[in-house]
Amino acid sequence: MSTGVSRFTDLLRHRLVQKPVLWGVIGRLPLYLVSLSLTLHLLDEGLGYASAGIVLAAYTVGTATFGPVIARRIDRHGQPTILVLTAIVHPLALVGSVYAVSGPWALELLLTFVAGGTIPPVSQVIRALWSTLPLSRDERSTAYSLESILAELFVIGGPLLLSLLLMLGDAGTATVVGGVLAGLGGLGLATTKASRQWKPEPAAHRDLLGALRSRPLLILLLLIALSALSLGVLNLALAAFTEHHGSAGDVGFLFGASGVGGAIGGLWFGSRSFAASKGHQLPLACVAFTLAAAAPLLAWDTWSMAVAMALLGSSIAPLTAILYELVGSAALQGTVSEAFTWVLTATTAGGAVGSQLAGVLIGRFGWSAGFVLAVLSGCCATLLAFAVRHRMVAVAEAGPSRAVDTDSASTSTSTSTSLEPDK
Repeated sequence: MSTGVSRFTDLLRHRLVQKPVLWGVIGRLPLYLVSLSLTLHLLDEGLGYASAGIVLAAYTVGTATFGPVIARRIDRHGQPTILVLTAIVHPLALVGSVYAVSGPWALELLLTFVAGGTIPPVSQVIRALWSTLPLSRDERSTAYSLESILAELFVIGGPLLLSLLLMLGDAGTATVVGGVLAGLGGLGLATTKASRQWKPEPAAHRDLLGALRSRPLLILLLLIALSALSLGVLNLALAAFTEHHGSAGDVGFLFGASGVGGAIGGLWFGSRSFAASKGHQLPLACVAFTLAAAAPLLAWDTWSMAVAMALLGSSIAPLTAILYELVGSAALQGTVSEAFTWVLTATTAGGAVGSQLAGVLIGRFGWSAGFVLAVLSGCCATLLAFAVRHRMVAVAEAGPSRAVDTDSASTSTSTSTSLEPDK
């Protein structure tokens, strides 16, 4: 059996895995670049913060509006067509929004709305592939751990790429490059054998609820939102901490420490086999995450905060990998792409609520109040994870693409000890 880092190298040798990973990196590296560069471009063109905020809101609303619709089309008709379509429309709309800033206001909002709504669904497609490809249990776990590692690297790599592009050009050019890279990733992913061979499954229900018919999925989305709320405080809490300690320029360094910790945590988790199912692991991962979220409260200077952030980051990757794998199992037949789209929605919503609440608390009580909020949200997630652990065990044992709605099937099955895996 493969151990250590070889688990990742063995996975990347899989003939159906290599190219999706490559194109996934190219297509998702600009995710954090575009929002930042577009903001800078709008300000450079003379828009005030309020107007720039409205344009960025249009981008986000477009993503939230079209995301589930696009995912349902993938679940019904396959991946390549939608990937190609969005890979063409997204960069064109983004280019249009860059050059329409000085034009009619309605046109700028429309183009930005379309650009946000047609971001190539690379993350959803890849996570759906990991859920449905013929991978072993260990390979699937490693694949989702790789996803959690890459997520941390995108947070760091996107702004770094923006800095490089700004050295070579302006913010508008950086936005265009980001759109082109996203489109290139979508086109490349559409040409892979894994994506072309991925077959839609007939859904049991074709209605407005879609993937949200799965009650286990709804529980997981709430857990994801609570976890994201804990992380949503970081932007403001870390900025307030560094300002309080007279080192405001160290915010990027602290986020970098979190990213390094996340990569290490992901490598550790993905390189090991565990006898317990993901349903059993989930509450323990929530406990570790909550304890790590409390570490910043003990920090007294920038270096101690960097250690705390690395510890927090190391707890995020295992929890993320577990949640991703459970989402793949909780998705009802024919809704796996849509399920992962709702994951993005829950993450965005939780982070936004966390930022908003943190702003109020930090303004009144100081930087530590933000981290207290993170711990409280983590505690709520932990309590919920323990409360539903038997149901999550049932979901994990059902396996990817075989998930059943445990409530509609039998309420007793979600709490039956017969569902406990062998130890």
